[in-house]
Amino acid sequence: MDRTDPHHLKRLLGAPTALLIGMGVAIGSGIFRTPGEVAQHLHAPWIIVLAWLVGGFIVLMQGLVSAELVTRFPHAGGEYVFLREAYGRFVAFFFGWAYTIVIIGGGAALIAIAFGEFACLLFRVPPEWARWFAAGAIVLTTGINTLGLRTGATAQNLLTAAKIVSVLALVAICFAAGSEPLSGAGITPIDEARPWYTAFLAALLPILWSYDGTTDSVKLAEEVKDVRRAMPRAIIGCTLALMLLYVAFNVALMRVVPIGEMGGDPFVPGNAMDRVLGPAGRTGVLIVAMLVCLGAIGSTVLATIRVTFALARDGLTFRFLSKMSNAQAPVAAYLVVGTFSVILVMLRGFEDVLGIYFFASAILFGLSYGSLIIFRRRESAFPETAYRCPVGIGMAVFLIVFQLALAVNIAWANPWDVLLTAALLLAMAVLFFVWRAYRV
Repeated sequence: MDRTDPHHLKRLLGAPTALLIGMGVAIGSGIFRTPGEVAQHLHAPWIIVLAWLVGGFIVLMQGLVSAELVTRFPHAGGEYVFLREAYGRFVAFFFGWAYTIVIIGGGAALIAIAFGEFACLLFRVPPEWARWFAAGAIVLTTGINTLGLRTGATAQNLLTAAKIVSVLALVAICFAAGSEPLSGAGITPIDEARPWYTAFLAALLPILWSYDGTTDSVKLAEEVKDVRRAMPRAIIGCTLALMLLYVAFNVALMRVVPIGEMGGDPFVPGNAMDRVLGPAGRTGVLIVAMLVCLGAIGSTVLATIRVTFALARDGLTFRFLSKMSNAQAPVAAYLVVGTFSVILVMLRGFEDVLGIYFFASAILFGLSYGSLIIFRRRESAFPETAYRCPVGIGMAVFLIVFQLALAVNIAWANPWDVLLTAALLLAMAVLFFVWRAYRV
């Protein structure tokens, strides 16, 4: 891109920042909220550990596929760019609009809702206040990101480093103080009419939420130095580090809290620290959890908003959303997405938003993984500038099938929310033709 182009982005970020952004997005409300949800379905420590490893392995495959795609097309927007190059403007429009509304807005809302719940527990106020705390967290983190890329990235790096240190400290304390035997019953089906593997899939949903965001740094590729080396290292390193951290975290919790008591507990880490250090320990974990959520909201919006920016730069949404400040921040896009997130947290609960988020993700990212198959089949020789994903087509096929299985499982459990989400996605597809008729 010509450097005189007002939409040109400077390469300001290195591989360490790309890695920390991925970890910053992923380490959020999930790791504090999901252990109890997983234990509702999986009642043996070894199966819980296996589920976290399986989830991590799936995310690693997603990362390897994404690493090849982003080094082929190192531009702002990540998956939006892959789809535009593979399928054309219609699918790119569909992805970009749906991603902006459901994934960016919904992802920030999910983390903010958890922040609000933790705040209510800390300040001992009625649960109804959670929505207001959540809205405040979105306003705060959006405001920081509007100050510019360097400011936002620096804030996320500091918060991510603090998050990692805090989680490792909790792991060390629980391992040192815990004495619970690591034993349990096994897998509990969601209901008697359905097979056991539906319980495993149900447990994978919150696990994948805890890993979600690991590959979000691909959306910042146009602002990363030496993309060919930096992005694969950042994505793979981030995933492997998270797998080790999450397994250690869950084993540490099971050393303190019996499996039977973990199931359904929305805040197992607080329960664990209450047992070890008393009420002061629970308060400390609540504060850490809130800081973790703030950092995750900021990291999420910082990276994913580049999809909206790229969509607007291509003329497939309102042009004002592509305007960057002198400090390289798409202020208008931040404000629009932040407003939608605030509306979402005021209207829906955590479980509702989670189902909507993952059903839409299954469709959108299934298309993205399919683009690798298209690029491989189109070319006569593999491009020298791209990272080559090992067994790339096989991984892409597996991920597409897995996303479909996840979507079916969500539809079975939450048919009404899935119908609403499907209707919204259909409206996005129809909107393309309206947009083309009046804007292009």
